[in-house]
Amino acid sequence: MSEAQPQISILEYFGGLSTFLDRSVRKRLSTIALGTLAVMFIVFLVSQMAPATYTATASVRLARVDGTELMTPQATAAQINQRAFLVRALDSSDAAADREDRGRKLILDSFNARPNLADSLTLVVTAASEKQARDVLEAAVNALNKEQEKLRAPLVSELSAQLALQDENIASLTRIRESLATGDSISPSAAGDASALVLRRVWLLDLTTKNEERLAAANAERRKMVSRMGPMKTYPASLSEDVIIIQSSPRPVRHAIFAGAIALLALLVYAMIRMPGSARAQ
Repeated sequence: MSEAQPQISILEYFGGLSTFLDRSVRKRLSTIALGTLAVMFIVFLVSQMAPATYTATASVRLARVDGTELMTPQATAAQINQRAFLVRALDSSDAAADREDRGRKLILDSFNARPNLADSLTLVVTAASEKQARDVLEAAVNALNKEQEKLRAPLVSELSAQLALQDENIASLTRIRESLATGDSISPSAAGDASALVLRRVWLLDLTTKNEERLAAANAERRKMVSRMGPMKTYPASLSEDVIIIQSSPRPVRHAIFAGAIALLALLVYAMIRMPGSARAQ
């Protein structure tokens, strides 16, 4: 039977590993430290020379007519994320209108629209300056309103036509009220039969009451129409005022730390690989 192999505990294993690492790194400790610092310093300087870029994030309230959204957030986001849409938005504004502008490609590559749970979107874009980033967001919203006008205009026109009919109805009922308020238009001017006069006045009162009811109902309906067309239920898409803009690059400290960690790991692996065979055996 073959002899059983000796079992090595976890503590012995990690103890031997730490000893091996100590022996392999000790002789090259200064080289590893200096190499790591040199890489961090070089990356820091290179990152400092890179042009600054700024990332802007803002929410957009989507357009509604009579409390109903023109398009769903998902459909609106898909429309805005089309490259052709953003190109049209940039061409129609002062934000990176020059096709040779370095920041134009950065804007086209970084722009993104994400639908939210409510009737809103989140827009994110990276540009060469804070002003350019904000201008791009405003240009996108303006272009969205311009393209959605073909959907919005017929709905608003229909509401306006209904409101005009209500105004005509109210004007007609108001003229009838004024006519009924003039006694000579219905009652005889000369004295006549008393009973006929009473019946005529009762008839006049009944007409006046019904006209006032119709006029009150028409005014109430007009207030509803005005509310449906008011700024709480009918409005275009708009950009929120709290646009968040941060400097996305350069970030020399972050880049230097990241590069230093990679360099340190590479130098440690190199030191263990280059360790003499006799030291490994020990």
